Amino acid sequence: MNDSTSLRQGRDLQLSGLGPGCMVLTLDGEMPIEWLAPGDKLITRDHGAQPVLHIARLRQLPGGGTLPPPLTFLRGECGPQGELTEKLRVAPGHRGLIRRPEVALNFGSDEALARFGDISRRNRSRPDPTMGGLTYHLVIMEQHEIISAGSLWVESTCTAMAERLELPPAVKRATALFDPEARAARHCLTREEALLIRQECPPELSLLDLLAA
Repeated sequence: MNDSTSLRQGRDLQLSGLGPGCMVLTLDGEMPIEWLAPGDKLITRDHGAQPVLHIARLRQLPGGGTLPPPLTFLRGECGPQGELTEKLRVAPGHRGLIRRPEVALNFGSDEALARFGDISRRNRSRPDPTMGGLTYHLVIMEQHEIISAGSLWVESTCTAMAERLELPPAVKRATALFDPEARAARHCLTREEALLIRQECPPELSLLDLLAA
């Protein structure tokens, strides 16, 4: 798969994960995702510092196949919340937290989670010669959480993605992701719902303007 590959392919939008060089906010400050280890505590939006149970690092799709290229947000891309402090790379299927009046109007909640590939207006991946090899890092926590990555709020690994991973039995027992009563940290927008929000927002609004910082 090359840099001209469409981000709209259905299978691309099923894979979540944080890409190379992503900085995550831990109890001890920001840390590259590559350094994160089980036991480290991430700062969550809802529950303070919470421990990482496991990190799955994917160099190919579960079951085999080439990873979809990431969406990359570069230093200097700004929204009303200011400049991103670090480069952020995410799988197109990873969800970010949206906080907009249009979300409250349509779904009765100030915040919702949406896939980056659904709310981005990019139809093609942006070449990123500085990236090197692509690995997606999937952070498994005790439950679905909203964590800080690249100065934005994004999701930890959700139940649907966790079910695709070959996780150690001890990790499966320790997380509530596989509990039949498990709930997402926020309402997760479908593709149709995300496109509705995009259509109702001012056309000049950038992707970063949609996201909560």
